[in-house]
Amino acid sequence: MASDRRSDSAPPIDGRRVLVAGATGYLGGYLVQALLAAGCRVRVLVRRAEQAQSFPDTVDVFVGQVTEPATLSGVADDVDVVFSALGITRQRDGVKYLDVDYRGNLALLRAAEKAVVTRFVYVSVLHGRELRHRVRLVAAKEKFVDALTASPISAVVVRPTGYFSDMGEFLAMAGRGAVSLIGDGQHRINPISGRDVATACLAAAGSSATDVPVGGPDVLTYEGIARAAFAAHGTSPRIRHLPRGPVVAAVRVLARCTPEHVHGPAQFLTAVLTHDMVAPAAGSDRLADHFAQQVADGGRGTTTDRIGTAK
Repeated sequence: MASDRRSDSAPPIDGRRVLVAGATGYLGGYLVQALLAAGCRVRVLVRRAEQAQSFPDTVDVFVGQVTEPATLSGVADDVDVVFSALGITRQRDGVKYLDVDYRGNLALLRAAEKAVVTRFVYVSVLHGRELRHRVRLVAAKEKFVDALTASPISAVVVRPTGYFSDMGEFLAMAGRGAVSLIGDGQHRINPISGRDVATACLAAAGSSATDVPVGGPDVLTYEGIARAAFAAHGTSPRIRHLPRGPVVAAVRVLARCTPEHVHGPAQFLTAVLTHDMVAPAAGSDRLADHFAQQVADGGRGTTTDRIGTAK
């Protein structure tokens, strides 16, 4: 990103006027909480008016559809900083990755440019530049990063490794009696909680950074995560190792002969499970504690958390 679009330091986020897109999702809920705690004046973008009930009365709710840019008129007016956790992992209603992760965010960026917003914080994924050539979901996100890089707005891309909510699938499989891994399960990741990612986003907004990779405090192998899931349930580990080659080949076939909503999640999951996803550690929330709390709350493990729904 061109250096003439930013100063050596950005103003601190505390007390500023902010907009959160993706506010009803897993990360978005934590962002709203953290911004309110920082004394910010918060506006959220939601798709339906009834979603306003999810937020405190002090939050300004703007109803609009990012897939319909005309409905976003005025969304960023009087806003200093935009936070976008906007994206889809499970497609519904025929909406594709490019529709939301790229075009939806692009419509939001154009509204921010028109309103002369001073800072744009976007949440993508670790190793997005490398994975974009193999994973359609990541390709859509990184296509937007390209547009954001070309924008006159000062911007930062936050790149988490993987959310605790994503790791919930390990807990769910362990609750059903067995966890399936691709290959030997020795690739590593330091997953991070939504709360700690939100904290990292606020810090990034008040910095001069342009790209911030972020992970949790514990680096674990995927087999280690599986064992932690069984430990949370108090059951003996039963782990299946699926051969990497045939799984990767099967996903490639799916990508050629099935709709995006079928092969897209499998493509992303396979890419992540067969690569190291380790970033500089931030925050203090630990996955083992999260797993234990999920089980104590009576669930067998889900892909959601107490705040919002899966991103």
